[in-house]
Amino acid sequence: MNFEQIKAFHKVALTGSFTKAAGELFVTQPAVSQEIKTLETFLGTRLFHRSGKTVQLTAEGEILFSYTHRLFSLHEEMESLFSRSKNLQYGQIKIGSTALMGTYFLPEMIGRFNRKYPRIEIDLQMGNSSQIMQLVLEGLVDLGFSGMITHHARLDCILIHQERLVMVASSRHALPSRKISLEDLSEVPFIWREKGTQTRKLVGKWFYKQFRSRYPRKSIELQSMEAAKRMVEEGFGITVIPETAVKREISAGLLRRLPLEELNVFNSYYLISLKGKRLARAAEAFEKVVANTPLLSFSENLRTTLEREASRNP
Repeated sequence: MNFEQIKAFHKVALTGSFTKAAGELFVTQPAVSQEIKTLETFLGTRLFHRSGKTVQLTAEGEILFSYTHRLFSLHEEMESLFSRSKNLQYGQIKIGSTALMGTYFLPEMIGRFNRKYPRIEIDLQMGNSSQIMQLVLEGLVDLGFSGMITHHARLDCILIHQERLVMVASSRHALPSRKISLEDLSEVPFIWREKGTQTRKLVGKWFYKQFRSRYPRKSIELQSMEAAKRMVEEGFGITVIPETAVKREISAGLLRRLPLEELNVFNSYYLISLKGKRLARAAEAFEKVVANTPLLSFSENLRTTLEREASRNP
């Protein structure tokens, strides 16, 4: 039993005629008759009652037709789905993102993408840099937005943004507003981000370089950037955080940036995908939105990459 036999059977059952079925299949009537004969021999039963020009399904033919009807309905549904997907009228993108990108940059990109492609669903998963890289490696997300904790041979990573890290304290904190020194921080509690974040890794290296093992003497670790800001607002210690994440709080007078000249550290954020994996059209369209986002300091890196790939695959 092959697909041509199934197709011939289905057309005869629908039209009630070998001649009409042959016309719709663009083959000869004897060719259709031969396909049906071969199918009946394979199944060991008659599928049609033939009486002159009249063709009717046997009981066994009715059973087979119930299956072919479902088969060709699914076939039409599949063709329609892929046609709509090709034209970006249907589809889904799975995105993984760290807190900064997911909170302060992706909402604008997703909003712009949704206005252009309102029928594409977007699934956004949040995590730290280590978790996002793992989601991409396992194929659980199409695109990842995160820092680079370690380089991985199976990942394609394009730098799209750099963010200055700033040290902040409550506006009510006793630390002086003038230029401060490292000595001013010696007894101040510090709020860490959790292990696996790019911020934790970079700040840990900076502290070791400046203090060796002498600081922080008292600290607390939080998994949420927003929780860290709230803790500092309430007067518990200080933290180091991406500048974009505290602009609103500094403007509102809830936090203040500590003028520490020695702190000159930047987080780098990358668009990450699985090397060699062909992205769906919806994910490719989202990449183009990212490449044209003025909020990102290095979006031209992605534009250049996409243009180079387009020239290779016209």
